[in-house]
Amino acid sequence: MHIKSLVIDGFKSYGKRVELKDFDPKFNAITGLNGTGKSNILDAICFTLGISAMNTIRASTMQDVIYKSGQAGVQTATVTITFDNKDKSRSAPHYSHNDEIVISREVGMGSKNTYRINGITVTAKKIMDFFNSLQMNVNNPHFIIMQGRITKVLNMKPVEILSMIEEAAGTNMYESKKKSLEMAVGKKDNKLREMRNVADEEILPAIDTINKEKHMLEELNIVQNQLKKQKEKLDYWNYIRYGTAFRKENSKLKALEDKFGKKNEDYNDLQKKVNEITNQIEELEKIKEIECGQKVSKFSKELEEKEKEKKSIQIKVDVYENNIKVEVQKIIDLQKHITNSKKDLEAKQKEIENFNKVNAGFEENNKKDTFDLEEIDKKIRSLNSGNIYADEDNGSVQENINKFNLELQNQESENQQYAIKIDALKKKLNQHLTGMKEAQKTYDIQLAQLTAKEKEYEKIKNEYLKTNEELSQHNNLRPKRDGLLRDIRELSSKIESFESNNSSLFFNYNDPQPNFDRQKVHGLVCRLFKPIDFKYELALTTIAGGKLYFVVVEDDSVGKDILEANKFSNRVNFIPLNKIKSNSLPPNVLKIAQQIGGADQVFSAISLIKYDQKYSKAIQWIFGQALVCTTKEVAVKVCFDSRVNRQCFTLEGDHYNPAGNITGGTITQRLVLQGIANQDEIISQLKTKKSEFAHIDNKLVAMANLSDKVQQLQEKHIKVQVELDKIRSDVHLGQPHQQVTEVNSIKQQIFELEKKYEEGKANEKQLQAKIINLETKMKNAKNILKQQLSDAEKTRKSILAKIKNNKAEYDEKKNNFNKLELEIKDLTNQMQDQENQLKVLDTQKKKFESELTTLMLTLNEATIIFNEVFKIYESQKEKALKTSDEIKLCINKKKELSTELKNCKITILEMDMKLSKDKKMVNELEQIFIELGNKLSDDQKHIAEKMDFSHFNSDECKQVLDGLQARYDQISKVVDPSKLNNFQKHILEYKRLEKKLVAIEKDKNKIIEILEELEVQKRKHLQNASDNVNLEFGKIFSSVLPGAEACLKQVNKDDITAGLEIRVAFNGLWKESLDELSGGQRSLVALSLVLAMLLFNPVPLYILDEVDAALDLSHTQNIGKMLKKHFKQSQFIIVSLKDGMFSNANVLFRTKFVDGSSAVTRTTCNQS
Repeated sequence: MHIKSLVIDGFKSYGKRVELKDFDPKFNAITGLNGTGKSNILDAICFTLGISAMNTIRASTMQDVIYKSGQAGVQTATVTITFDNKDKSRSAPHYSHNDEIVISREVGMGSKNTYRINGITVTAKKIMDFFNSLQMNVNNPHFIIMQGRITKVLNMKPVEILSMIEEAAGTNMYESKKKSLEMAVGKKDNKLREMRNVADEEILPAIDTINKEKHMLEELNIVQNQLKKQKEKLDYWNYIRYGTAFRKENSKLKALEDKFGKKNEDYNDLQKKVNEITNQIEELEKIKEIECGQKVSKFSKELEEKEKEKKSIQIKVDVYENNIKVEVQKIIDLQKHITNSKKDLEAKQKEIENFNKVNAGFEENNKKDTFDLEEIDKKIRSLNSGNIYADEDNGSVQENINKFNLELQNQESENQQYAIKIDALKKKLNQHLTGMKEAQKTYDIQLAQLTAKEKEYEKIKNEYLKTNEELSQHNNLRPKRDGLLRDIRELSSKIESFESNNSSLFFNYNDPQPNFDRQKVHGLVCRLFKPIDFKYELALTTIAGGKLYFVVVEDDSVGKDILEANKFSNRVNFIPLNKIKSNSLPPNVLKIAQQIGGADQVFSAISLIKYDQKYSKAIQWIFGQALVCTTKEVAVKVCFDSRVNRQCFTLEGDHYNPAGNITGGTITQRLVLQGIANQDEIISQLKTKKSEFAHIDNKLVAMANLSDKVQQLQEKHIKVQVELDKIRSDVHLGQPHQQVTEVNSIKQQIFELEKKYEEGKANEKQLQAKIINLETKMKNAKNILKQQLSDAEKTRKSILAKIKNNKAEYDEKKNNFNKLELEIKDLTNQMQDQENQLKVLDTQKKKFESELTTLMLTLNEATIIFNEVFKIYESQKEKALKTSDEIKLCINKKKELSTELKNCKITILEMDMKLSKDKKMVNELEQIFIELGNKLSDDQKHIAEKMDFSHFNSDECKQVLDGLQARYDQISKVVDPSKLNNFQKHILEYKRLEKKLVAIEKDKNKIIEILEELEVQKRKHLQNASDNVNLEFGKIFSSVLPGAEACLKQVNKDDITAGLEIRVAFNGLWKESLDELSGGQRSLVALSLVLAMLLFNPVPLYILDEVDAALDLSHTQNIGKMLKKHFKQSQFIIVSLKDGMFSNANVLFRTKFVDGSSAVTRTTCNQS
């Protein structure tokens, strides 16, 4: 990694933005007149690298780095460095994927620092960590060499030079560890001394003193233990006694409370019955007034209306049925056309397939004909050469005669062998046939038994596997059932929780009269619709307002009856569907509103909800006139436009009224509709889960006895398998099986050999005939040759004619094939059009069927309503007559219940008095029991519960306690009881101290071993660093001052830690002191040593500021050459005023002063 470019803006003397481009990866020099800003470039680099010591960049405060301290209008100083990071082997961690890394630092007049890496703002620590990972600590910068540092090296003592080597080698880590370990050893020694003093001065004297009173103390200890045991036993007895009494009385109290609670429930039930019968009497009185005339007249009119509705719907049903018949006939006709087209398509496709087969045969025949033509040409050439061919064989006649004679000799030899083997096998067969009849009979019986047993085994095996599979399913069903049960409980709990927390979302009421039709009460408005998207919920709930909780009923009489029959604690409002009028928004108003605000910004409220059409009147009444806008701005435009003049609501709940009223959004009702939707979903899930649970439960009941059945089948399976294995063994290993198998094997061998013998004899005759025929041809060779040549020419002409005919036939079929392809394409397109028409007709048919279904449902509902109204009409006449009798019965029943209620109240008062008295007694017992329990630990309570107190005498226990207490008091006057505990305590403490002493001594020795190891490692590492630095020191000094030598010499050759001194030689003569050298030579020595230490642990970048100030021109030039030679892996940026230094640089930057601000020019040199 190296610097690629540097941008300085407002930093020190650089009042204007200056960019130093294209730094050389190796050697860069900066020169210029004094005061033109050379060193400021180096300060800018150090500033960007995160320096915190201001004196290093020659400033006292951060404001000093800003151009003219901010007095010239420049308020910030910014420096940006671009690093080339293409060499990934030397990249910083986590940045290897970047080819360039840009780091900048900016400081303003308020001293606010800003660091950035690749444009991202980071902390100063992040910058420090970044450069520390490259071994470039800018606050302790070994890679920056100032002129003063060279002078300091010259005046260093041997120990100080050694410390420089240690710093370069990193052995300071060993020293810090060594110091911490030495401190640990000191602490261990102090601890040992303290512990030994405690043991000698406190613990051992106390042990000696107590040992003298040991006998008395031991007796005291025995008495003390006995006293403790007796007290514990008495406490245990009291704990058990009061616990038993408390539980017994508490159990009686609970039983009494249960009776009291039950009696209260009886009282409340009686009170409820009295109230119910009172309400019933009042209802019957009202019914009596109404039934005689009003309802009968009302239901007569309603009956006429329902009959008209029913006839109107029936007419629509007839129309739709006729439409469906027409569409069905169209579909049938179109399907016939499609079927015919498919048949035509299949026929043409079959013709295509036939052509492909013919084409494949043509190609095969063409290849064969071509091959035959080549073969016949070859034969003609051979015949013209005088060779005669056999009729069926290749080659000349003489060759075939020789070949057939050899085959005839081989065949005769094989036939003789076959005859010998057949005779031997027949003799062997006759021997085995003796007793074969009986063996065959036995073998057949055994085979029959084996077959029967195998069938039985397969049957049991299949039944066992099937039952076992069912058992596995049964075992898998139980966890699933338990999981479903948990889900059902959880879902039920959620439903109950929702209902208890949202009681306002449920309308509960008592039926106004017996057999009341609850379907006429449709429920709260908020439960009758859902938003198409819940982002509109707040707007919709704001539109509805309090109407969300209005109750929708079938007609006004239903609402009136419910109000009269129920005493609601809150106000209840009803929306009767027979009285309410729908209030929809005119289409032209909606169109204008959407033109003003945008079709995707303005919506009618009614378009944003889903609802059942039977509630359309109520929904239209609430939402019909409202508009919903996505933003406040759109709502303002639409609402106050004179062409619209409608209320507008935003998604945030804002309400805009054309009258000029504006109401802010609220979220108090935001989750009402969402909560209802979630509750409906939970109810649906619960229904599904219950259905699954019932199904699985039924399965489990049906499969309850599977385990026993599997066990029985397994035992039976094993038994039959054993029997089967025995029969198989008897069959396959028995004598009959072996005898039958052997005979069958011999017969098979004889059959195969006889077959081969017959085939061999036939082959003999064929070969003999071929030989005679060929010998005859040899006698008449001239005539045969002429005849074969003539036949070959005829065959050649025949093959050529065949090839020509086949080609003509193929071309004709190929033309037909092309026509067929076009016809198939047209037919396919035609079928596609017909299929599309069919889909359209089917869609139309389904639409008619859907509408017909809806009408049929409406017709059924209308019929049901008509029948129900008719029944009600008839029943109202009867009710009017029965009501008076019912009222009398209710009054008598109320008197009986009132008497029973009074008696129940007296019993409750008596039980309440007894309950108060028993509660007081139980509380007292509980308090004593708790106090006794607090004195005991959990283990003691457990022991007390396990003890048998059936023979325990508390008086005897108290007497024993008194005697032990007297003896304890007597002995404790002579000796101090606490000394016995102290004795044991001191003994244990002394033993613990001894263990600690051993452990601490062990730790101390371990630390001393580590110290010794650290010292060895340090010396080893330091010696290695010294050797490497010494080697490079000599090389560098020799290169900058040819003919001279330099080295680091140990003050004590056996101990490197005594220090190192610099030795210099000229022409082999070593100088006693550096004082003998000139000032320039001494500066070269110090500079060579510093550079040698840098080379030991190199970093990507080195900065040298006028280190050649004390050197003459030749030495300066040598330093430049040395840097190029020895530091090939690092980038150097050097400030120098001497041509000998920067003439070796690859890139030279010259500074100058222009209009009160520094400027820089770049020169390329030494590119070779």
